[in-house]
Amino acid sequence: MEPPGDREARHGRTLNPKESDARVGVSVVAGPSAGTHATSARPSPHDSSYRDRVSHRRPLRASVVAASLASLLAACTTGGESSPVVSVLPAVTTTVPTRVDDGVLRIGTLLPTTGAGAGLGTPLTAAVQAAVDSINESGGLLGQPVELVTTDETSTVDLSALVGAGVDAIVGPASSNVALRVLGEATEAGLVVCSPTATAIALDDFPDQNLFFRTVGSDSLQMSALARTAARTGSRTIAIVHLDDRYGRDMVASLRDAVAERSVLSIIAEIPVNGDDPDLSEEAIETIDSGAGIVIVLGDTDDGGRLLGAIDRAIGATGAPTPFIIVNDSLRAASQTAVEMSGTTRERVIGVAPRSVVPNIDEPSGNFATNAHDCVNLIALAALQAGSDNPIRIAGQMASASSGGRVCTAFEDCATLVRSGLQIDYAGLSGPIEISTATGDLARATFNEFRFDAFGNDVIANAAGFEIG
Repeated sequence: MEPPGDREARHGRTLNPKESDARVGVSVVAGPSAGTHATSARPSPHDSSYRDRVSHRRPLRASVVAASLASLLAACTTGGESSPVVSVLPAVTTTVPTRVDDGVLRIGTLLPTTGAGAGLGTPLTAAVQAAVDSINESGGLLGQPVELVTTDETSTVDLSALVGAGVDAIVGPASSNVALRVLGEATEAGLVVCSPTATAIALDDFPDQNLFFRTVGSDSLQMSALARTAARTGSRTIAIVHLDDRYGRDMVASLRDAVAERSVLSIIAEIPVNGDDPDLSEEAIETIDSGAGIVIVLGDTDDGGRLLGAIDRAIGATGAPTPFIIVNDSLRAASQTAVEMSGTTRERVIGVAPRSVVPNIDEPSGNFATNAHDCVNLIALAALQAGSDNPIRIAGQMASASSGGRVCTAFEDCATLVRSGLQIDYAGLSGPIEISTATGDLARATFNEFRFDAFGNDVIANAAGFEIG
């Protein structure tokens, strides 16, 4: 990796003192990398714990959970503190500043490479690097190599380093918490942001001036996937038990809409749960006493896992028939609960999660690595269609590059079509990519169903998954 000063000199740009200060701790890469390879095993159940939680009621307890996750991920982490917890949306301006094109597309990363999220973020960073390398090996963009500026989401408190480095677009953040914290700043700076993993419903309607995009399905789509799974059980009545915080309330509101679209299903009970309550038996018994054939549990790994265990005990205590139990992706990490529950209950648990690993694609490797790859290619192809590295013009082409034209996947093939004056339809490695012109989110996404084995491992029944739109 060449030093920042050498890179700037080679491209005829010198950092002023303010920019130099801003880039402390920032890694800058131009051209092919020296080679970073991320290893990947089965999808880590702990990734969802880092990605998805939007609000925590107990900051002290949250830090303990983060520390526990860090030790569980010790094989692929390097220490450090977990990302900050945010429960309030940042203020944003209603205008976007004017930027001047300099002809060089600079992409920054805001992904965790230390701490509890490193097992997720390190492969994502490697995937971004590989995608940038591939673009540069095919001749670069707008007559120049694409430049990459990397930062660690875990230790980054704001976007000053990336803004100071002059990036046009950011791949990240991985965490929905961090996305909610920095999107206001990114919008004020007029930067394109593409997250491969932040799924929170709170991001659906964020006032981002059409600068925020996702290559992973929102949790609102996941609620549609849960409704699909519920309809396929053969049962018809649903009891929803959910954490009574913003995270849970957002999901249950979206789930109501999804269930309403399926006439065979009806919600007969909704039971909110206070995660501060050390004893969830009352809520669990109320859930079972509803007589619903399907219980949908919406929660995080910690309290959602406790609730799942309480429901299992309530079934045993009341002698009631065991309903189908459908859980959201954060409960994928509730392995200890899965081990401790009765075999009968465990066999009735079905989880739904966004597909994180695509069958038959070896590179880039790692959970959601293909989603990170797709962020880079979409940004670059949008810049090519716009003929500019200006973020506003790039944002205006993101949806266009993802649908309505000649299907292509490899950047070089897509770029050839664009340069020939043809409209493209970028088909990503992560799956169908169709960016909504209204929201910047995927119009449809692919999900997996999972179950638990006797050892608490989550087992995916069909790796290809199913598509929801």
